[in-house]
Amino acid sequence: MPPLAHSATAAGPAPAEPADRAGRFLRRAGGAALIACPLLMLAGMMTCPPQDSDSTVDYITSLARDAFLTELSAILLHYGLIAGALGAMVVPGLVRGRKGRWLTLFGALAAALGLLNVSGAVRDDWWRMVLGRQLPLDVAVRISDTVDGSAFMPLWSGTEMFAFLGLLAVCAGLARAGVVGWWLSAVYLGAFVAMMFIPIDLTYVVGGAFSLLFLPLAVAGVRTLQRVRAAA
Repeated sequence: MPPLAHSATAAGPAPAEPADRAGRFLRRAGGAALIACPLLMLAGMMTCPPQDSDSTVDYITSLARDAFLTELSAILLHYGLIAGALGAMVVPGLVRGRKGRWLTLFGALAAALGLLNVSGAVRDDWWRMVLGRQLPLDVAVRISDTVDGSAFMPLWSGTEMFAFLGLLAVCAGLARAGVVGWWLSAVYLGAFVAMMFIPIDLTYVVGGAFSLLFLPLAVAGVRTLQRVRAAA
């Protein structure tokens, strides 16, 4: 063995490079964000003011009824979506081979785009709450509908579907890569279908089903932290 190699072996393993430490920190932070996302989403949905129907009238009425709950729910949902979008960036790193690589990458990017856009849209809860508290209900509804009907609004609100398609792609990509089982895709699809049929007035049931849509991120977060711990 060369003298230099012998000296390095005797001295023990070389200290981790700063880039390695930074990479581990980012993976840990990403994993934690992925786990925090569905927890914050669940908390946000459980504190969401009850709504009688999906009409604009009932939506504004529910937001204006309890300002504290409206603001608490909105801020929890906002940061839950932000955490999910940021954490999604580490998900493709779970795929080691070729199987599922591009599907997972597409899913992570699409989910991040959709979640970031929806996180900004949560601000609607604040101004609609104020409209409902300070203006006659018919005026508040007219303003709300006018904003929603703006020409470029679909370029913002329409990206919500990217989040749902992206999360489904993440499920399928990670399953193909052997990182998770196909059961996760089944749970996701079940929650997605349930959201179409559960009446909106069943607030807590809707909230639970909606939060399940973010379960893939939590599972990916657990896998990420396990990988970081195993590599340490």
